[in-house]
Amino acid sequence: MQAAASAKKNVIVTGANSGLGLWTTRHLLDLGYQVILACRDVNKTKQVMAKLPKVYPENAFRIKKLDLADFTSIRSFVLNLPDDEKIYGLVCNAGISYEGDFRYTKNGIEETFGTNYVGHFLLTLLLVEKFEPIRIVLVSSELHNPNNKSPFAKADLKSVNEMAYPKADLNSTVQKQTQSFYATSKLCEVMFTYELARRLRAGNKNTAVKINAINPGLMLLTRLGRTYKFGEKLYRWILHSIFKMIGIADHPKDSGKAVAALIDSCTTTATYYDKFNIVPSSEESYDVKKAKQLWEDTNKLIESIAGN
Repeated sequence: MQAAASAKKNVIVTGANSGLGLWTTRHLLDLGYQVILACRDVNKTKQVMAKLPKVYPENAFRIKKLDLADFTSIRSFVLNLPDDEKIYGLVCNAGISYEGDFRYTKNGIEETFGTNYVGHFLLTLLLVEKFEPIRIVLVSSELHNPNNKSPFAKADLKSVNEMAYPKADLNSTVQKQTQSFYATSKLCEVMFTYELARRLRAGNKNTAVKINAINPGLMLLTRLGRTYKFGEKLYRWILHSIFKMIGIADHPKDSGKAVAALIDSCTTTATYYDKFNIVPSSEESYDVKKAKQLWEDTNKLIESIAGN
């Protein structure tokens, strides 16, 4: 999968102000795309972009506020994009993982599930309806696959209501549960990727649309775990150092290039990538019946919150 030169086209990148999102943005800018950086903290994003080398023209990127943990913010973001805006691509990159007591979005949904999956689900569908982007990438993780060899807790796909409003499991630790929330949200993203591709085909939408999911690799030092306490951050730094020495740690700069290539030169759809390589996703992720149920119940969840 080689990157190709592109004409000026708009691509939205969520969580574009640090780590993988920032490197994806830089690679897209280098390829000639115009990037809309969709971030929760606009001022911080401005500061980050101001520190970049002055190689991009002023109109090469725009910064817009987007909080994926808030349905109102998501709807406002899409509504405030001009109707005649031409959105070529979308990179659903923003994500969160945390330790400690369960946390919830502004809409009352468990924060990991609500931000990583439900927020991107709503954003993507609103953008597809309004702009019909033809390149969509969801940044997942190999942690979605129970066959991964990480000590991280495994994904546990349940009903949407159980994932949105989880109950404490007395037979597990809080840490293991919150780890499982993250892995599960990444499984939901892969299933959403495949189901969206099926629905676009069934609806005779533009056949040029390519929607794929990607595992960007092992990046322990990104801001994904920005809410972790000092001990957990130190532990992750030590792990990163060890993994780097044995050659299994990934850098956002390299992984960002793989994400950008899925926007710039990808010819596949409904496909799962490990960086630049096509690989199988988990067995459960291909379950069409479960994916359909997940889609329908996620829509019901969003509608029920909107109606309150």
